[in-house]
Amino acid sequence: MATESGMRVVRQYSDEGRNLAIRAISEANSEASSAARNVMSNLLALLQRLKDTAKEVADPTMIYEQLRILFRDEISRNNAFFILVGLGFGTTGGVLLGFWLARPHLATPIMKSIACTSFRDPDNVVVCNTSVPQFEASSDILVRVRAAALNRIDRRIAFGYGRTLRRLIRNYDVNYNPELPLVLGRSCAGIVEAVGKGSKSGLEIGDEVWLAAQWYESGAASELVVVPETRISRKPFLIGFEGAASLPYSGCIALSLMDSHGLTEHTCKGKRILVQDACSPVGCVITQLAHKWGANVAVTCHTRSAPVIHELGASDIIVFANEHFRSNFIDVNVEKSNLINELASREKFDFIFLTTRIAYDYKFLEKFLAKRGVIVDAVEPELASDEYGPLMRLLLGVLVKLKKTASVIFRTHPDWGGPHVCHLVLDRLAGFVNDETLKTVVDRVGSPA
Repeated sequence: MATESGMRVVRQYSDEGRNLAIRAISEANSEASSAARNVMSNLLALLQRLKDTAKEVADPTMIYEQLRILFRDEISRNNAFFILVGLGFGTTGGVLLGFWLARPHLATPIMKSIACTSFRDPDNVVVCNTSVPQFEASSDILVRVRAAALNRIDRRIAFGYGRTLRRLIRNYDVNYNPELPLVLGRSCAGIVEAVGKGSKSGLEIGDEVWLAAQWYESGAASELVVVPETRISRKPFLIGFEGAASLPYSGCIALSLMDSHGLTEHTCKGKRILVQDACSPVGCVITQLAHKWGANVAVTCHTRSAPVIHELGASDIIVFANEHFRSNFIDVNVEKSNLINELASREKFDFIFLTTRIAYDYKFLEKFLAKRGVIVDAVEPELASDEYGPLMRLLLGVLVKLKKTASVIFRTHPDWGGPHVCHLVLDRLAGFVNDETLKTVVDRVGSPA
């Protein structure tokens, strides 16, 4: 109001001064001294009026009167209250946003990793720079990787396996925790670089360890990896880093399946077990353990793998020349395939383990099972969440948040599916390797490139 009043006075006298100047120019006969006196008098009058207006505006009585008019009723007072509250919140939010935008951006340390950079391109797996992982809990352990293994599930992950659920679990952030590149590798072996203050694993800096990662976690094929203390154990002392890296993930799958079906060193003796594709990582473990525990093991494998599988303990080997079994399982009628003829000539089995994905319905194998025989599928199942639409993803997100909340309240780790991977299973595997019950099978070793 004071500004508006002052501007009105300034405009009035500026108009008068302009008119006076025009008259002075148009009246050639007017004296210069008279014009100067008139200009000076008008200027003094303007200054006096500005002074009087300032005194009037600054008068407490005037201010009080204006405030009384402003807050004349309850509606006006409510409006003023909400205006002040809005200004307070807006100012506070603006200041906080400004501080957040002006925060210093520290350079993120990077490392070399084998990762997928997209979920569509078939050439999406490359060696690239990724952020060095950070400790998420005080009990985590930092490991410098000496060797890492790529499992068959890694290829499925590179093409989008578990992408929907992984996004909800991992809480990806575009700037600080991006979804891509996604590091691959389900198991590795290396040396402990740092141990969290809250760790009770007994591991120390410099210990040689091996570990396994679930499908929804970042992989292990990188220079450094941070792992919970429940997923890491000392590696077997009889083998090197390359052999140790090949075993944790597949070994955990094999042991978990055998334990869940009651196959132990005390119950395996005399059982007839068929292992489909025994040259797979899981198949190698099941074949060796079942043989050492007294079972009669029959296997299927590639022709070139037969000598190795025989050394691992298989007593009956069904070989196929084709690398992918296509001529036996897919391109021809399965009922007329060579596999049917081979199985029909043998005694029925107590357990049939399927260790690789197959494109046909394996229910027909039930005819080759003994009474109470079981078909055990060791392959990670397809996830229905990968096909969810927006509504189902929303409901899944609510379920994930509830499970996370429950895990915080009860101090447990939520189960998101996948094989049972823990340090106790890894310790058992290490014991089997050290007493030569298990041998590692490494087909080839390559550099990251």
